[in-house]
Amino acid sequence: NISSKSESSPSLRVFTGTRVANLERDPSSQKWKLHGTSGTAAYHDTSEKVAQQLNNTQLLGEGESGYDAVILTDVSSSFGKWHRASAGVPEHFAKKVRERVGARVPLFSAMVAFDGGTGIPFDAASFDDDPVVWFAARSNSKPGMEGGKKECWTIVSTPEYAMAKIKETPMQDPKTNEFIPQSDDYLTSVPGPDLCNAFKRSITNRDGILGENALESLPEVVHVDAQRWGSALPCHRHLRSDDSATTRRIISGVTYDAGRFPLAPTKEEGGQADVGGCGGGGNGSFLVDEGMMLLQAGDMVSNHTPGLESAALSGYYAAGYLHEKLHSCTS
Repeated sequence: NISSKSESSPSLRVFTGTRVANLERDPSSQKWKLHGTSGTAAYHDTSEKVAQQLNNTQLLGEGESGYDAVILTDVSSSFGKWHRASAGVPEHFAKKVRERVGARVPLFSAMVAFDGGTGIPFDAASFDDDPVVWFAARSNSKPGMEGGKKECWTIVSTPEYAMAKIKETPMQDPKTNEFIPQSDDYLTSVPGPDLCNAFKRSITNRDGILGENALESLPEVVHVDAQRWGSALPCHRHLRSDDSATTRRIISGVTYDAGRFPLAPTKEEGGQADVGGCGGGGNGSFLVDEGMMLLQAGDMVSNHTPGLESAALSGYYAAGYLHEKLHSCTS
């Protein structure tokens, strides 16, 4: 949310703990108004019944004047109203976003704290043959986090494991179509322990990642937390619309894909280069509707290799486009 008090003194307003729940465009002024919800109703783990009871939507930011443009970065904002992250994006644009995204890669992640040093001889590793764990990294290896008394690991699931769990416990009730939140009870009793135990098993088993150098034991686990990432990554460009892919699954109307290909180095994977209508900008790195000044950025719509660099490039190109567009309108 950026407003300008003067040309030399830009003002940035940040709304914490707030989710945009609806976008409204005034047809006469062609300005956007953002309606947001905050507090308990904004969070993914709040039950649908409680969220509807609170119903605390309020106008955000510029009030009567509105905004010239809106940039969306969370691809889930283009889901239908049933999804907690839905931002009420106009359906014609939301449809283009969903078509551009194609299949998505779901993941679960867990934070595990051990009561002391583990002796694991690496800070990060990929687990190529494990059915549950795809990647793990020692949080204490990050700059400024080396001094912790507990040794913490972030463990990321395989897409196959995530798809299986989403099928068991979907995000949408098949009868009522209501959003099903992931409660702490579920996260800490199913995916959290699953990821923790699979990681421990690989570290202490000679058939695991360390082979003959497997550790005899690990310290006691003193904390486990977990998170579901239904739209963790986009699949690679050549898989996004390949309905014949053997790694493709459709669960509760959402298309997922577990196909794995190198995530580095970051490179272009092809995409649209036109800007206009609902085309792609920045060599296909973002989507834009010029008439409505509505943009979608992020690695989910980028034409680069999935990951952080892809998301950053998408945001960079989208910001450059918007700066040039707004500048040309005022000059």
